[in-house]
Amino acid sequence: MHLKPPPQDGHGFTQTYRIYYADTDAGGIVYHSKYLEFAERSRSELLRHVGYPLVSPNGEQFVARNADIAWQRPACLDDLIACTSSVISIRGASVRIRHVFRKENQVLVRIEIELAHINKSMKPARIPPALVEAFLPYLEPGTPG
Repeated sequence: MHLKPPPQDGHGFTQTYRIYYADTDAGGIVYHSKYLEFAERSRSELLRHVGYPLVSPNGEQFVARNADIAWQRPACLDDLIACTSSVISIRGASVRIRHVFRKENQVLVRIEIELAHINKSMKPARIPPALVEAFLPYLEPGTPG
């Protein structure tokens, strides 16, 4: 497995999304659960960016364990929003990632999600050292590694 560590933007990985009709409610505002989908896509792209598969050849993968979400402002139909994902902690078999959604410079939503790293038997599995190292450039300053 070949891992590429350089961050895309400071200490975060940024992915942009256009808001389509299917993402919104009847009023043209992004439906609250869509942010979890966007966050999942951003995490998947971060893993791709560092060269780690979504499911490793031996069946290891990340699964969501806990999420804290704060909605601050709405995004609307046809908006272009950006999600910056950064690592806020790495432990033996878990990682905590912060996703901050912005439209221009305004924060819309913050999601902190804890992911468990599991094996094909659905048991906790230590995060491979190469992946821990690949995550380090995305680790927010002053947070535990």
